[in-house]
Amino acid sequence: MVKENEKRAVTVDEFAPACWNEKLDEPCRPENPGDPTPEKKKLCIVGTASTMKQAPFTDDEYEIWGVSGLLGAAECTRLDRIFEIHPWYEVRSMLPLLGEMENSDAPIYMQEVQEEVPRSVKFPRDELMEMFHLDAMGDHLYVTNSVTWMILLGIYEGYTDFSLYGVHMAHDKEYAYQRASCSWALGIIHGKILNGEPYELYLPEESELMRAQYEYGYGQPTKLMMAMDIRRKRLAMGMTQVGNEIEAKMKAKYHTEGALEEAAFWHNYIAGYK
Repeated sequence: MVKENEKRAVTVDEFAPACWNEKLDEPCRPENPGDPTPEKKKLCIVGTASTMKQAPFTDDEYEIWGVSGLLGAAECTRLDRIFEIHPWYEVRSMLPLLGEMENSDAPIYMQEVQEEVPRSVKFPRDELMEMFHLDAMGDHLYVTNSVTWMILLGIYEGYTDFSLYGVHMAHDKEYAYQRASCSWALGIIHGKILNGEPYELYLPEESELMRAQYEYGYGQPTKLMMAMDIRRKRLAMGMTQVGNEIEAKMKAKYHTEGALEEAAFWHNYIAGYK
């Protein structure tokens, strides 16, 4: 373990990513990016949602990759690689997280190597852009969250067995715009499986990734969904009505306050106070 406030450089002897360049002291690049490499360990990508606790932390067949939010989590007993892809100015403002990162034994993939994070490793964004970008995407790769970057890196490095725990993308407002990007990356693995390549994919039932409530045209929303939609619309109408009532009462309040001020003025004037 790292002693408190002790900073040290990454060394290959202390952990073993899938591929490490000893001369450059950084992860090496696959000779044939994207080619399946069955001899690699199984890859488990872990997020912070509830199924994180089900991840195979004690199974040595898996390499565990996790987001930085797992640092310090009691249930997360092992991380072989950590990913913190946010801009440095955001990371350095999160002091508790920064402290955990400074004391990490695992390599931490970031946009750039940072002196304050001794185990930091530059994330290979350019290599992933080269491998996965299409002109139809415009200027940017279709990545809207850290997990998508992790999936693409796993494919790039030749992993063939993927499991995702703690990555549900279930919250409509918080994750709706992120979910499609993740499903796109998993769709690459899906395509390889359909093509007969030796890939495997596991998602817990709690995950919303690659799952639909019904098939368009062949299935319809359930009665409960329709009932809840009616309830939602009625509640929205009620909120609008209450808002209108509040606005009307506020106008009446302002009118009364104005009348009160006028009455007070004439009272004081007649009484000779002013």
